[in-house]
This record gives sequence, C-alpha cells and structure tokens, in this order.
Amino acid sequence: MRLLIHDANVLIDLLDIGLLDEAMAAPYIMETTDLVEYEIVDTEQASAIKRCTARGLLTVLSSTIEQLTKISEMQNNCPKLTLADCSVVYFAQIREGIVLSGDGRLRKEAEHQHLEVHSTPWLLDLMVSGNLLTPKTAIEKLKQLMDINQRLPRNECLSLIEAWERLVG
Repeated sequence: MRLLIHDANVLIDLLDIGLLDEAMAAPYIMETTDLVEYEIVDTEQASAIKRCTARGLLTVLSSTIEQLTKISEMQNNCPKLTLADCSVVYFAQIREGIVLSGDGRLRKEAEHQHLEVHSTPWLLDLMVSGNLLTPKTAIEKLKQLMDINQRLPRNECLSLIEAWERLVG
C-alpha cells in the first residue's frame, strides 16, 4: 500500500470542505509529521486531526533529535521552506512516500528531490476513482474549495470538474 505524507494545507483543505474522514479512507497509508501537526493552531482543526489520529486514520510521525537535526540541515539549505515543510520532504524520502501538498515551494523542492507530489484536487479525484466520493459531491466540494483556497491549480481543478461532470451525465 502506498504512503501519503500530508502537509498542513491539504489537511486544512479537507477540514474546510468536510472531507477529512472520507479522504483518510482512501487506500493509502496516511501520515503527517509532528512539525506539521504543530502548524495547525486552530482549535477545532487541531481537535479534528487528533480525533483522526486517535481512530488510527492518520499517523503523526514523531521526529527524533537526530531526524530534527537532518530536517534542520535541509531547512538551512532551503531557507524558503519552513521546518514543517522540510519534515514532509524528509519523511517522504526516508519512508518512500508521496508528498501531498499545495504549497508551491514545498512542491518544487519535493520534485527536485525526485519525490512524487500531489495536491488536494488529486486526492479528491482519487476518492472519486475509489468510490469514496460521488462525482457530483466532488464537483460541489472542489468548487467550494476553489472559493476558499485561491492557490489551487485552477486549470487542474477545472479539468477535474469537467471530467466529473461527464461521469454525472
């Protein structure tokens, strides 16, 4: 089973559109890092993430001192990235996972490190393909997310909506 390492913005996207639990049901191992978890400061969002971890849907990877040193070194070499961003790249490298992020800088660094990278729209499409989400609901949720998150890849979103509309008929 493939592994997805979640960045905070994807988790927040999923929370904003009410699909966190559904996304965690996708046929992937779902993980994030302790540094990403610390970035989620909204009380309701943090509680929702904790409920997900308590139910075993999402694992939070704890960084050892040695790992924090390596993550910090990575951040020194990539000063535009946060420590949390670097933790996502680091754990994706050592665990052979897929980076799940909508952050442009993080995505570029992950690609530079030859890691597979995707964002929230890809995850929604995965959910449609896996019958975890109907195309109609996916269209509604992606449109809602596009209103909330202006940084989404607009052309990718519109292509997905068009493809899902064909499935709806």
